[in-house]
Formats: sequence, C-alpha cells, structure tokens
Amino acid sequence: MGGNMSLRNSIFTSIFICILSIVITSSSAFSDDSSRYWLLVDATPDARVHELLNSLTELLISRGKVPGAQIYHIEGERATSEEIQALLQEIGGQTQGQDTLIFLYHGMVTKPKGMPTMHLLTQGDEEGIQDATLNEWFGKTQREQTVVIVDGYTEDTNLSAYYANRETLGTAALNVIQPAEKADPTALLQELHAALATDTTDSDDNRQLSILETYELLRTNAKFVDGILAPTGDVEIALLKLNPALKITTLPEGAQISINDREVGNTPRLITENLHQGTSIISVKKNGYIIPASKTVDLQLILGESVYLSWVLDPIAVHGTITAVPGESAAGTIVWIDGTAHQQTVGANGIFRFDEWKDSDSLTLGETYTLYAKQESLNYGSATFTFDGYSDIAEPIQLIKRTWFEISQIEFDRNNHQGAVTAFQNGIERTTDFPQMSQDLTVLLLSSFADALERQDVQDVTYLVVTAKLAEQLGQIALAKKYWEEVKMKAQEGTPAAQLANQRLLHLNRGRYLFNIGLITLLVVLLASGAWTFYRFRKSRRTPQED
Repeated sequence: MGGNMSLRNSIFTSIFICILSIVITSSSAFSDDSSRYWLLVDATPDARVHELLNSLTELLISRGKVPGAQIYHIEGERATSEEIQALLQEIGGQTQGQDTLIFLYHGMVTKPKGMPTMHLLTQGDEEGIQDATLNEWFGKTQREQTVVIVDGYTEDTNLSAYYANRETLGTAALNVIQPAEKADPTALLQELHAALATDTTDSDDNRQLSILETYELLRTNAKFVDGILAPTGDVEIALLKLNPALKITTLPEGAQISINDREVGNTPRLITENLHQGTSIISVKKNGYIIPASKTVDLQLILGESVYLSWVLDPIAVHGTITAVPGESAAGTIVWIDGTAHQQTVGANGIFRFDEWKDSDSLTLGETYTLYAKQESLNYGSATFTFDGYSDIAEPIQLIKRTWFEISQIEFDRNNHQGAVTAFQNGIERTTDFPQMSQDLTVLLLSSFADALERQDVQDVTYLVVTAKLAEQLGQIALAKKYWEEVKMKAQEGTPAAQLANQRLLHLNRGRYLFNIGLITLLVVLLASGAWTFYRFRKSRRTPQED
C-alpha cells in the first residue's frame, strides 16, 4: 500500500514539474512589459464608460502584457484631484526613471476665458486640475516619459481655442476635445480599445502603437469631425508594445513563404502567430522567378520585437539563339511562346529572351510549351520545353525552309485553322501534288474547299482537282468521282488535268468496268451454250425422221 502511494506521488510530482516547465517556458517567451504604468481616470458617473475602462484594463494585461499591479483605475466619486495626486505619488515611488507613465483622463474640460490653460474637471472641484499643475505632479514622479491622453468634453463654444494651449501635457499628449452636447462619450474609448486590439493600427510595423498612429486613426473617423484632435510633444512615444512580428516582403509581391519548411502564406505578410523562439529559416518562392537563398532569423519573442525580411526576386528566363537558314541572317525573326502573349523579334545576333512575367500571363507549372520561330513566309523552327517555374530554360532554334504544305500542318497543329487553309492555298498555287496531311487537317481542307465550290461556280479546275484528291485521301470515293467528273467536263481535252481526271476515274471505276466485262462474258457464254443446246436438240429430232 505504501509503495503504491509513493508511486502515485512520484507520478503527480512529474506531471506537476512538466506543467510548471511548460508554464515557465510560455511565460518567458512573452515576458511582461514591466516598464509601463497606467493611470486611468474616469471623472464621470457613466456606467458605460466604467465598463469600457474595465475592458481596456483587461486588454492591456492580455495583449500589452502590462502587469495588473501596474494599472491604476479610479472612477466616479473617487476621481478627485487629491486622489489623482496621491496615486501619482504612489506610482512615482514604485517606478524607475526609465519607466513610462501613461495617464488617460475621461471627463469634462474647460478653458477659462483669456487664459491659455486647460482645466480637467474632477469630482467636488469646480476649478479642476490646471494643466500646469498636472505637469508639476508628473514631474515629481521623476519619469523620463509621461504620455497623456485627454478624452475631454466641453461646454465651451470656441473649441479652436484648445489649439492655442501653451502647456504641453507630459512628454507627449493627445488631446481629444469634443462638444459635450453632440459627442458620444464612449467614442474615443471604443476606438482606443479597437486600436490596441488589432495589428493594423501599427502602420509602420515597428510593433509599437504610438501617439501619432493613434491620432492618424482618429483623424479620419467621422465620429470626431466636430471635435479637436491635438497631438503634442514627442508623438512617437509608444502607448503599447505589441506582440513580436516577422514582416516578409518580396518584389514583386505574391511569393509563397515558408518558415522551417512550413508554408505560412504569401508576401507581403505580417506574421504574429505561431512564431518560435530561437533560429528559424525563412524561404520564399514565386512562379516565374529564381528561388533566392533562404534567410535565417533569431527571434527573441519579446514585446515590441520586429524583424523585417525582404527579397528582390530575379525573373527566370526562357532564352536561346535563332540559327538562320544557311546563307541568311536571323534578323527580323519572330519568336513566340505558343498559347501565350509572349512574343519578340530578334536582331542579327538571333538572341531571344523572355523574362517579364506577370500574374495574369505567367506560365503554368509543369505545362509543356512550344517555342515557334518564323522568318518571312517559309522559314520556320520550333522547340518544346516543360516549365518548372523556378529555373532558367535554354532552347536554341534552327530555322528550316518549309513548304507551304508543311506550314499548313504547323498552323493547324497550333490551332490556327484559318492560317492552315491559307498556307495550303498558297501551296496549291504552285503545285497540286501535296503530301498526305493529318486526317483532321484533311477534313478541314476538304470542308473548306467543298463549301467554296458549292457556293460559286468555280472555273479554275485546280480547285476541283485538289478537292477530288482530298476526298480520295479521306476515302470518300463517291465525292471524289463527282469532282473528277467535273474536272473532266471543264478541263480542256489533252491537258494534264483532263488526263489525270480520266486516269483517276478509270482507277476509281475499275471495279465497275471489270463487273461489266464479266457480265458481258457471262451473257456470251449463256448465249453460246443456249445455241449449242438448241443445235443439238434440232439435230436429235432429224435423225429419227430419216430412219
């Protein structure tokens, strides 16, 4: 029994140590921001404001990692001048010179006539705290930096007078003064809460939310159009240090990012989650660009840490040299990647290079493409390549003088049907002895030529000869005979076309001729056999009569 109890104690101890080590590790990754103290003052009885300040306190603790003991909060009847001064003295006794005090006041303000001062009104004090007095209290805390946010509401009609305030509160301040009768008393606190809760407020990506960034956020907000926004002092002082971040950019954008071989999105990207303390290897790649060398970062994972990595990507190239037909120059040769908008005209050196890729016309990974080169009408060349997306491709091209019929097949293979028909027509103007084409091309040509012959009475027997030949190549004998008959009718007797028509008709009708000869022969045999039989019959009848 004692042994079992000892075993259980050992297990529980081990589990506790593991949990404790995890907690220690987690807490060390994001240590508290012990250099900031907050004093939140709400000099109004508004319950909505009290709730917002409580929510802001929770946000400062959870997101800003400000220790709860360093956030002071007084509201309502407790928000007196004496209590504010006492709390500033208490904070001064606890902090060090390099710490930052952030003082947020919500309540009524006023500006006495003829005086360049502002007064913060508090409970039980009609005159309130003069700005100069508040600065004296700040000075006694002996802090190097004191940041002040005044969320003030006034019954004064001349709000512009607050711009002329000669006293700069603290080291830096953001005075937001709004007309009491129009303004929503929760507007600034709501926006401040939203600003502290999101990374998008950190416009310069330095992982610190400054007075200036807060001002820029409010300046474009319609809620404050009737009020006064006045940032003063060192406006770059941070209100809050944000979680560490890794900013990754590339030129051009849209590159895939990997951290320790784990894909995390595309550039540009600000990464604030799932970061690991220590060394990480960052790599990027983009279709159409050479993969650059990876970069190594050492992340401390402390508040306010910002690491920026950037790459300028070099485009890959599909390149090569055109070799002209012997005795000619390659100058003026057009080179293109079939099926794309990429096309160039080369100079006398024959060099071509495609290296400008946009997302809209980028080649597809793993796809096979054909490079075509064409000079004048008959000099053609081609080469194929498979696009891997991340390395250069070198493909030399040799120009070869082609026939029009070869060009017709090339254009058809490129899906340029009109070009194929046109090239074939150019070819038959020189000779009607064309080679066997692919079946699909032959179908296209026969359809094109037959349609043309049906639409008009063509007297040029060349088109009739070609159409008849195409029909024969496709095995359409009846159609071929039809056109050979027309050639025979329209061609002058004795011309090559007429002779060819007779030969082809004889060949195509040979079976019919043999059938007719066989039939005639059979009839002759039958007639001869019948005559012989009749002769024998007559002869057999005479013999008995003579006897």
